[in-house]
Amino acid sequence: MCAAVSVPLGFSGHEAPPPRTAERNPGTAGGWARISLVERLRRLAGLFRQIQPELRATYLVIVLATFTSFIHRTTLQSMLPLYAGSYLGFAPSEIGLLFSIMGVFVFVMILPAGFIIDKVGRKWASVPSTGIPALVFVLIPFAQSFFQLAVLLSLMGVANGLSLGSLATSTYDVVPASARGRLQAARRTVAEIGAVSAPLLGGFLADAFNPGLPFLVYSPLLVLSAILLAVIGRETLKR
Repeated sequence: MCAAVSVPLGFSGHEAPPPRTAERNPGTAGGWARISLVERLRRLAGLFRQIQPELRATYLVIVLATFTSFIHRTTLQSMLPLYAGSYLGFAPSEIGLLFSIMGVFVFVMILPAGFIIDKVGRKWASVPSTGIPALVFVLIPFAQSFFQLAVLLSLMGVANGLSLGSLATSTYDVVPASARGRLQAARRTVAEIGAVSAPLLGGFLADAFNPGLPFLVYSPLLVLSAILLAVIGRETLKR
């Protein structure tokens, strides 16, 4: 039902033309389906060089942060039911309630996150939205009660609410209009690799040890992303 409503809405939306600077260049975009992987990587490197030199490190950090963001989301969705259900013995209704609690906090944070991104600074949203999940991932394997997991998932909901649009907005600030769509796509491609591989590795660790171990294994990546966003990433909000 949701898809039936959303598809017509998507087609009825305003069709914004691409900027004139983004017109296709045969030397960088033509014949994409017929070229080799090496050539694709070379052209991607050419797109990367279109970014201003002082912002290139920021783009790379944003890509890493998006990669780890997808890892923590898919790991939470796949491993938490295993940890809470098979390891702690929670009922399915209790596990569903935990995710609902997180969803409430995501919803509550939508408007504050938009205000922070637009008025305070991009990093004030992106850094906490990466650092808070790192803390939550470290603590989840030590949680033994419903209340403890509810508190941790409430914090995760705050982080997920702050992350809504913060990394995408920062990317739009960094990349040039001539390569905006392709560099955004490259960022999401890297992130999807994390989304696909994280549950697979997490399942292996859960089978070999216990369902709480994937959270500890992935937490250093989140810590690294938060530190790099805070230290290397530039604040791109123009006052």
